[in-house]
Amino acid sequence: MTNEITPEIRGLEIGDIPQLIECVKRCYGDSYPFKEIYDSVALEKIINSKMMYSVVAQHPDGRIIGHCALSFADEHNTSPEAGKMVVDPDYRGHHIAEEMAKKRIEIAQELDLIGFWTDCVTNHPYSQKEMIAFGAQETGVLLGATPSRDMVGLQSLSDSRMSFLSCYLPLKNKHHTIYLPKQHINFVSNLSQKINLTRSIQESSAQGIGKSEYATQVNPEIQMASIKVQHIGKDFIHLIKGELEKLEPLNLPFILLNLPISQEAASLAFSELEKIGFFWGAWLPNHSQHGDVLRLQKLHTSVNIDEIICARDQGEEIKKFVVSEWERASKK
Repeated sequence: MTNEITPEIRGLEIGDIPQLIECVKRCYGDSYPFKEIYDSVALEKIINSKMMYSVVAQHPDGRIIGHCALSFADEHNTSPEAGKMVVDPDYRGHHIAEEMAKKRIEIAQELDLIGFWTDCVTNHPYSQKEMIAFGAQETGVLLGATPSRDMVGLQSLSDSRMSFLSCYLPLKNKHHTIYLPKQHINFVSNLSQKINLTRSIQESSAQGIGKSEYATQVNPEIQMASIKVQHIGKDFIHLIKGELEKLEPLNLPFILLNLPISQEAASLAFSELEKIGFFWGAWLPNHSQHGDVLRLQKLHTSVNIDEIICARDQGEEIKKFVVSEWERASKK
């Protein structure tokens, strides 16, 4: 560890971008999955469009030695992702990540956000502990979601793919009605109480109305596909099965599906998705102006469950639940 320093924690300025890129390279080489963070033009565009609000730590000598951000998926996203946490390997242990996370919450409050979520790595508990300290609650685990990436100074695991513990930090409480299959109602009811969110949770046999709307994105870099559902129509399961057939030749180990559970048709849609191998990934409350989203996952890979480190018992309980749901889905 280097001598104690007191970096300046502040919002990122456009002129910081070259230094930020160098900081990321010192930490991850060229393996960081958000590739835009290596591209100064792309970063500037994202920041100017207000799709990302970044915090940096600046060393007294002027170097950028840390970064984190709030990132919006689109203009409808009301609870953004808190992530892209990077701390220069030479300055870990100085509470830089914690101080940047505090500043990030200040920014979230200035933006009048209802909350935000994050996917914490599970090869170590540090990022989980930071979120927990601010009041975040675990809502799911994404199993084998991305390839493992080397992080200077931290243990590299034997598992070929990395899992994430998803956490949500509420800043306000907004009531929603959400629709789930009967077997998930008690679990989500208990979880909503822990998070301090008011939810009416119902089972419904209602089918979708009209045509389904969704978008599929394939990320070859991390070998995954993401299906984001905007509207659950009458043709929903038929279309999703067709989408899976299109993806099959790619042999993707991980597929993510965002299901809008504030739509009444979500209850039946979730049950139908389970029949084709999808299972609980993570709950994202207040994800959009239309309500909550449930991330479902479908795996075609092995995952070393023993290498998933959780910072506390609540995380272990969520992990156990998700693994049991994976096992249940695998038997169908």
